Amino acid sequence: MDARWAIFGTGGISAKFVSGLRHANGARPQLVVSRSADSARRFAQAFGIPDVAEGYESITAASPFDVAYIATPPSEHARHAIGCIEAGKAVLIEKPFASSVEEARRIADAARAHGVFCMEAMWTRFNPAARRLRDLLREGAVGEVRQAHGEFCFTNEPDAASTSFDPLRGGGALAQLGVYPISLLHWLFGAPEAIEALGHIGATGVEEDAAISLRFAGGVVATVNTSLRALGDNGLRIAGTHGSVAFEGPIFRPYGVRLQRMTPRRRGNDAGLGRKALLREQGLPQKLSQWHGLLTRGGKRERRLFAGNGYHYQVEEVARCLAAGLYESPEMTLSDSIAVMETMDTVRNRIGGQR
Repeated sequence: MDARWAIFGTGGISAKFVSGLRHANGARPQLVVSRSADSARRFAQAFGIPDVAEGYESITAASPFDVAYIATPPSEHARHAIGCIEAGKAVLIEKPFASSVEEARRIADAARAHGVFCMEAMWTRFNPAARRLRDLLREGAVGEVRQAHGEFCFTNEPDAASTSFDPLRGGGALAQLGVYPISLLHWLFGAPEAIEALGHIGATGVEEDAAISLRFAGGVVATVNTSLRALGDNGLRIAGTHGSVAFEGPIFRPYGVRLQRMTPRRRGNDAGLGRKALLREQGLPQKLSQWHGLLTRGGKRERRLFAGNGYHYQVEEVARCLAAGLYESPEMTLSDSIAVMETMDTVRNRIGGQR
């Protein structure tokens, strides 16, 4: 039997989620919940959802749904998720999991105490391209991993009325964008052992720009850039001793991977230095390098296309876990969501202390 889903919030991300939900096996949208009855009705009518509810506190054990998708502002995640959990409803919480690590722990504690399924909606972890990238790393395709870089930056006009620029609703570059590369790096390498960050706090009080350095177990070092005010390349790239692997497409919607291989160079003695210097003067190494680049640029590409808008993969993970009687997903555990929030809180504290 299909799981009945309740949609908490009627913003753009909820519209994307419902569109993706229709591609998932064993799931159907049943209820829209909003603080405004008019907003709930408009959303329900637009997507053909049968039931609406006004006010998040109206949810009880008798409400006609099995799983709640929480897509309200981050500042409301803990209150809405815990309310559903206490009513015995499973929850999928839109990233970021909460607005602070303390709230993340409260959600996790409630889910564990009540024996209710709970997961963060970091849909990219279930994206076929992301899973292929992780498999390549596990297979040793790039050798020993040494470095990583993730980026998610978009330019926006500052708007205090927007959730992205409102500190009271959980805004900021980290919560809105930076959570993507940070969560993916946690997924690949675990929680970082060391964190440094620089950034800029905007006029509305949120971090608008952040440059983050992370060190993980085994010596992997990583950088993360995120911004609400500047456009970035928005990719993910992992580099090792024998090559690198990167997303094809943006970090928020990758559709493949690009693998580049290279044998580590060995430096010999200085014999023949005069001949090499003569070749350099003639520009031959540079010409060969350009031709080699034209022939090998891009490395090996693998397509890992996703169906629909890709949001259904996380929905199917919820269905799989519920069918197996699991209260957490092994791919996105509650402890992992808490660890990601710890990293984000540490970054915010580093940046806030610079003012």
